[in-house]
Amino acid sequence: MENFISVHAQVVKSINERLVLKLIQENNIISSSELVKITGMRPSTIFNILKELSAKNFVEMNGKGESTHKGGKKPFTWALNKDAAYVIGLDIEVGEMTWVLLDFSGGILAKKIMKLNTGNTADELAGNIVTVVNRILLENRIDKKTVLGLGVAFTGIVDYSRGVVAMSSVLPEMNFPLLEKLDALHFPVLIENNANAAAIGLKRSGKTGNNYLTVLVEIDKNVSGLGIGIVIDGELYRGASFCAGELYPHMPTLREILGTVRSRFTESDIFKNHISSFESIDIEFLLDAAKQGDDLAILIFSMIGNIVGQTIAQAVALFNPDTLIITGVISEMEDVLIASVRKEIDMRVISLTSNALNIIVDRRHQYSVAFGAASLVLEDFFRLPLSRQPQTVVAA
Repeated sequence: MENFISVHAQVVKSINERLVLKLIQENNIISSSELVKITGMRPSTIFNILKELSAKNFVEMNGKGESTHKGGKKPFTWALNKDAAYVIGLDIEVGEMTWVLLDFSGGILAKKIMKLNTGNTADELAGNIVTVVNRILLENRIDKKTVLGLGVAFTGIVDYSRGVVAMSSVLPEMNFPLLEKLDALHFPVLIENNANAAAIGLKRSGKTGNNYLTVLVEIDKNVSGLGIGIVIDGELYRGASFCAGELYPHMPTLREILGTVRSRFTESDIFKNHISSFESIDIEFLLDAAKQGDDLAILIFSMIGNIVGQTIAQAVALFNPDTLIITGVISEMEDVLIASVRKEIDMRVISLTSNALNIIVDRRHQYSVAFGAASLVLEDFFRLPLSRQPQTVVAA
């Protein structure tokens, strides 16, 4: 009986500790008196928990807050120790890896887009991931012992519970166990679909509501795709076979879209010299032209927004979300995209749905997926023990 009581007390202590840590993370800065009020714990209990968390280097004192209306001593305020641990997020595309390095509070310390051969087999891909991660740690002088984990995001179908990539355009292989192949890293690894990762990365923005859709649009010369991350009541919905949000519509490539307006290239000082070589125009060229105010480039982004709006209107009608977030490289054209997507949705759903819908873009743009992949690790770490999902995957 004594052993049972001892174990029970240890569990309660762990839950209370994690609750206080999560409250500090969610509030950025919070006073000890606020923690007492929110949790209902005794001041002495909060004091001991903060002492423990401080000893573990997770939190640090941030000065004194304001006194209550009754006066009295000013309470101490607390914040996460940003240097307590670090998290890496990887976004894997064909021939490209985008990465971010986050501190313990979720702040971006470094980021980069790398053009490289990701590999032709699962073993080659895993080897390249390990090489890139080790390079990130070396270049940023991060001790591997302080790494909380790595999040890896893929286009395609990802079995999050087992760390298996069921299907992806990155490799022809099906159902390859990527997690098993990353055990050389010796810290936790989570693997997720790219649109889902982007959705998780947006949770802390405070602009999404509890029910939102993240639309990840990828479009370039020869490839295009659209994925949806679905968050319901604040939790990511993956579906019965991890296929939620995989609409598989026909998304025209940039080359196909340019082909429809090729006759208008003569109207643009930027495009007129590319009439015979329009196949070489990529999304970066188009973005640069639009930022210079080129009317044709802006029209093309409006066309892309129309396609996106037409494609996702049924999903909006089905889920009736608070917010729709557009992300990916095209999100840099914020105003044009929002207007064209809104127009198409308004034409296809009832007014009660469209009037309640807030449409925004993720301003991390090309880094949104990598940031989301890293956020997966933080989300898992700060999750309360009783709500922690059993399928959390760790590479030994």
